[in-house]
Amino acid sequence: MSQESCQPSHPTTVLIPKARGGRAQRAVYLLLALCATALYLTGEPLRLTARSLTSHFVVLQIGVLLKGTCYLAEEIFHLQSRYHGNFWRALSACFPLRWHGPILLICGSAYVALLDGDEQPLSLRLCLASLCQLLILALGLHKPSAVEMSEMSETSKQNVAHGLAWSYYVGYLKIVLPRVKESMEEFSRVNPNVLARRETWKLHILVPLSCDIYDDLEKADSNIQYLTDLTENTLTRAGTKKRVYKHSLYAIRDEDNKV
Repeated sequence: MSQESCQPSHPTTVLIPKARGGRAQRAVYLLLALCATALYLTGEPLRLTARSLTSHFVVLQIGVLLKGTCYLAEEIFHLQSRYHGNFWRALSACFPLRWHGPILLICGSAYVALLDGDEQPLSLRLCLASLCQLLILALGLHKPSAVEMSEMSETSKQNVAHGLAWSYYVGYLKIVLPRVKESMEEFSRVNPNVLARRETWKLHILVPLSCDIYDDLEKADSNIQYLTDLTENTLTRAGTKKRVYKHSLYAIRDEDNKV
């Protein structure tokens, strides 16, 4: 087979995106070297340069702490559901103190040591820095760009989970959900006493956080009782002829043993 025949036949063929190669990080190093060179060529006094650098670092770290405080104000209401009641887990999730804490301490100490007597009071500078950072948070200017979110998802391998979720929706839910109602109506006509009140019909899709689902639901809970199977749906999907989609019907009893 010739090489030309292996090429996509249509110019709009969608290609699978490749993993990012870390060029953004290399661009950071390049720009860092250029900025350091430009700063050196200005001939500014070392003390003034060091004070400005530490001042900017302190402002950035204050912004991180303020943002974490705002997030913590929300997360404390979700301790049980998200952190199993552990306050320290919520605290560590909001405040990345492993690096930001020491950097803030070192830069803050260096900045205080480099202050001159004629400078603005330290308390005023901290208030102004906090005000600027809170304005950034209030205006939503701290949110990552679409590229940053995509890179974070790719780095943490969440894109794989997203693909599996979309596969579950496109390859299963999108197919069977429109037919569930028809199957329920057909079953109700044959068994009018089982699903008597149509107005109470509801669809609940329950997925445990652990994604661990029992093969036999009756063994998971004695209040769940298997009744029968709904009408099978047979479709041709993804090259598979007459693929069968089948669902089981269960009865759930409450504490009064009522279905």
